[in-house]
Amino acid sequence: MADQPRQLYYSNPDNITGARVSRDMMVTLCSALGEALDDPDTRHFIRNTRIPNERELYGTFIKALLSDGFNSQIGHIATEVQVSRQTDEASGKGRVDIIFDYRSTSFLVELKVIRASVNGRQPGEEYATTTQRLVRPWQKAVNQLIELDETSLGKALKKKVIKLPIALYLHVDNRQKGNTDQWEALSAETHERIVSQLNTDVNNDDPASHHFSYFQPLTDPVTTSRRRGCLVEGTPDVRLYGFSIIAACQ
Repeated sequence: MADQPRQLYYSNPDNITGARVSRDMMVTLCSALGEALDDPDTRHFIRNTRIPNERELYGTFIKALLSDGFNSQIGHIATEVQVSRQTDEASGKGRVDIIFDYRSTSFLVELKVIRASVNGRQPGEEYATTTQRLVRPWQKAVNQLIELDETSLGKALKKKVIKLPIALYLHVDNRQKGNTDQWEALSAETHERIVSQLNTDVNNDDPASHHFSYFQPLTDPVTTSRRRGCLVEGTPDVRLYGFSIIAACQ
């Protein structure tokens, strides 16, 4: 049975640290993110700029955390915090995209925004495999958090710490003659393809296996410009139909 829109699906077993608090938080976060991304002001901004990237969506993420659905259970929020990483690189340092406290838990988020074409192919990526387009950015988010040394943040975090890789897949139509009348069905099909590809390429016992999935078509398609276009004078040539959220707790 295909996933239904605006429904959070989860598969994280209770023996994973923080499984229950993560589920409670993700139910609210996905709903709040859906409202924030589909807000008329957000759609207006995207329509008049271009397809957003991670940094351009930090504000939307924080807006979701501060929504009424969380009932003031969100504590401190920080973005792009410098941390130590357990790597062979000389610096051994990096940044975690978002840190926020929920109840008595600190969540460390690595956010990836990925453009998922509704026709299965991105322009200019004719030779890229589906795995390269859809799976590798998610695996990168997972690995970046695995390498993160949360002890470098000392007493800034709560006693319970959960690393939360999140991939936000934007359902985009790059075709010259896209069928905007079918945007909701195309959004659902794109989400199904994303989840299927992740399940195919990542085993259940793999650290990169996901625990949460959610998708939502927008109220109306948003026609905007591609990333490589000029921010101010870009030609509207791509349509945004909806989005998927994939996440896991570590």
